[in-house]
Amino acid sequence: MRTITRFLSPLLGILLLSALGCPAARTDEAAGPTAVVPATTPVPTGPDPRALWEGFTPAHAWRAVLAHVGSWKLAPDEEWREAEEGADSWVPFDVLVADQAGDDIRVVAERDDLLYAVWIRRADLARVPVEPVALGSAPGRAPDEDEPGVRLAGGAPVEVLEQQSGWTHVRTQAAELQADGWVPDVLLARIYRESDFVVVDERIDLEPAAGLEVCDGPNGHVLAVLRPDAATRMRVQALGEPQGGWREIRYPSTLYLVHGWVKAEGLTAASPETPAGSTHTVSGYDARGQFNWLQISVATEVSDGPDGDVFAVTTMGTKLVVGTERAPKRTSVLLHSIWGDIPGWVRCEPIPDGMSQPLIDTCVPPFEE
Repeated sequence: MRTITRFLSPLLGILLLSALGCPAARTDEAAGPTAVVPATTPVPTGPDPRALWEGFTPAHAWRAVLAHVGSWKLAPDEEWREAEEGADSWVPFDVLVADQAGDDIRVVAERDDLLYAVWIRRADLARVPVEPVALGSAPGRAPDEDEPGVRLAGGAPVEVLEQQSGWTHVRTQAAELQADGWVPDVLLARIYRESDFVVVDERIDLEPAAGLEVCDGPNGHVLAVLRPDAATRMRVQALGEPQGGWREIRYPSTLYLVHGWVKAEGLTAASPETPAGSTHTVSGYDARGQFNWLQISVATEVSDGPDGDVFAVTTMGTKLVVGTERAPKRTSVLLHSIWGDIPGWVRCEPIPDGMSQPLIDTCVPPFEE
């Protein structure tokens, strides 16, 4: 995790407040030194030709968050295609940035057994911080690092509310958390460098009630609202014992760090069940029993034609749906993606007519050519 030497000021209040919540947000600007603003937003300097084969590793740090399942294509000179009807539509969806040409971005997407690359339009990517940053209550203020507040990691999707004198007012786009504040314009972009918060060793032993408000102090103003539900459970870390009905807590996650005070009655002991994971998850695809299919070995390359360019690589034993086309020592397949089924080809003997799948659960390797 990249260390931030200075953070922006405490947050403006958000939402109308419940009877048990914090008082209304203050309207005066928080005191504090002026924030140090970077000179420019960093951007990738060129294509990343190994991204497809090596995937989401520290060597390939440029990332983006897909916000819209829009049009796509396999190669730069192809016509744009629309996502298929019935294709997965849930977002956000993390992608790796492998290349860019104007407003066209080549991204590598990941499911649990496959990496695949497609071209999409830049406008389909979410606006995100390019590095960790704290939400400020007003433009140009920087509280101390250990003060209560909401910090966003690089890649946390936000909604832009307004802009003012080089600063942007944003709102978080997370199911479990609602917060808003100001960040420097230059720290917002559609491509960012990986910088998740490291929370593996955090001790989190309390669960918040739905709608629990986090304040900058006992009887202070609202910093954020925690919104766990049946699908998105949350756990927080106690930073001390209750004081006058309030308790200082910290909500640690890879994309958001929230530090503040909550009503103690809104916390309960954590359930022994494992909490829900990140909202940036990828579903696997099981073709067995639905189609003719092939079991493909690790590191099998999938091309856009019998002798075309590689656009996908398997990362473990992968079931691919068998396509209808045939070529010498090549089998056409369909890859399930967030855009729908993508046709491709693998180096594999075609399945004989009348046989639904190979004699063994593996792709028959081609003879030496």
